[in-house]
Amino acid sequence: MTEQRKRMGKSVLACLLGLWAAAASSANVTTADGAEVPDIGPLPPVEANPENAPTEARLALGRALFFDNRVSGTGTMSCATCHLPHQGWTVQTPLSPANPGWVERRNSPTLINVGYNKALIWDGRAWPLEKQALGSTKNPVHKGQDIDKLMAMLKADENMMNMFQEAYGSEPNPADYGKALAVFQRHFIVTSPSPFDRYAGGDASAMEEAAVRGMALFKGKANCIACHNGPNFTDSSFYNVGLAHNPILDDEAHQKVLKFDAKRTKNADWESITTDPGRYLITHEATDWGRFKTPTLRNLADTAPYMHDGRYWTLDEVIDHYDRGGDNARNQDPRIKPLGLSDQEKQELKAFLASLRGPLPDIRMEDWVRPITAVAGLDGKALFEGKATCVNCHQADGQGVPGVFPPLAGNPRVQEGDGSYVAKTIIHGRSGEISVHGKVFKAVMPPVGTQQGLSDAEIAAVASYVRGAWGNQATTVTDEIVRQQR
Repeated sequence: MTEQRKRMGKSVLACLLGLWAAAASSANVTTADGAEVPDIGPLPPVEANPENAPTEARLALGRALFFDNRVSGTGTMSCATCHLPHQGWTVQTPLSPANPGWVERRNSPTLINVGYNKALIWDGRAWPLEKQALGSTKNPVHKGQDIDKLMAMLKADENMMNMFQEAYGSEPNPADYGKALAVFQRHFIVTSPSPFDRYAGGDASAMEEAAVRGMALFKGKANCIACHNGPNFTDSSFYNVGLAHNPILDDEAHQKVLKFDAKRTKNADWESITTDPGRYLITHEATDWGRFKTPTLRNLADTAPYMHDGRYWTLDEVIDHYDRGGDNARNQDPRIKPLGLSDQEKQELKAFLASLRGPLPDIRMEDWVRPITAVAGLDGKALFEGKATCVNCHQADGQGVPGVFPPLAGNPRVQEGDGSYVAKTIIHGRSGEISVHGKVFKAVMPPVGTQQGLSDAEIAAVASYVRGAWGNQATTVTDEIVRQQR
């Protein structure tokens, strides 16, 4: 794997030295509301932190840590659990996975071009990347890891000791841990030029005519540029875009998380908070109620579902939201008002957004992820391929059979939540149409867990294996979760 790391580091450094010859336009434009904002333009090279410059050794260390399940308290979650490379460096479920025993209330923000951001997390609580990594590791809702325990584990790993020494001239420590993860995210997860970038650089044939018309709408009638401006299509500011309360937050588990976070961010009114107040949690300013960070629009096609709570699965739904002027939500920004877009204009706007998709560095997760094979002493892989008979339909590589049996590898439903969906499916079976990545499967899955007489522990082991193999990154499934599905 050493040679692989070297190749990765060299390719990224080459990118840093000259992938983008074009610099972003410095010109400003006037929005439909009369405000002056930076114009959109090609991406310039990402700016390095002078105290944490990228090197081959630092990129390799950051990458290894990013995919290491040991960074979580349960040993089942890594950074990639919520930011999967093959799912747009996010995770294609409405709400992000959470540490066992907790639930998440927000969608995982993509890490694509995160190095260009001026604020992190939907409510902007974290900055810079070097500190954000530590905060996420310690947060009980996310990874729930004790930093001292983590450092002790890394120090006991000879390979990690060598990688830290090569990267920073030190043994594993919290500061360099955060630095390595920051370098990897800032300088590796970066898009190459998109059709838009080539068009903006002078190639008039790089965008279709519909996309060019969509760009005019983006800057004009649709007024998207008011917030999605600059070369990364975000001003990194916070807005209330008029989203109504999401009833998914009404259950006891989500209410617990809402109040926990409100209390730990020192909100005096934490007990009365029943919906996600966004930026208000951090500033405690009434004007920030319901405001969330403007996300980048680059590679938007890869990062569904959309909005801070993942409520919209398609760009059509997002465009319709803004076209109708939002949901008349509390503290809604006055600029969110009906647009009067025609069906053709909506399609042209989508065509422009599609032109923002640029190639990303290739990464083989299976070369880096530590799959979960054993839970509570039971070998989930052996059960999957043996007693549970899962391998007969879904294949040893988790790819299934095209048009017949759906893949488990990279399947968003398999990785969502606490694993209840997988456990219930194993116990009770499933029928009807199933859609995975736009492909429809109609085969019937029998209740193999019941038919084969699998115990709760055996089902938990199989479900955990499925959620952690083939590059999947999700939490283990407990016996209790299985029992709840009986």
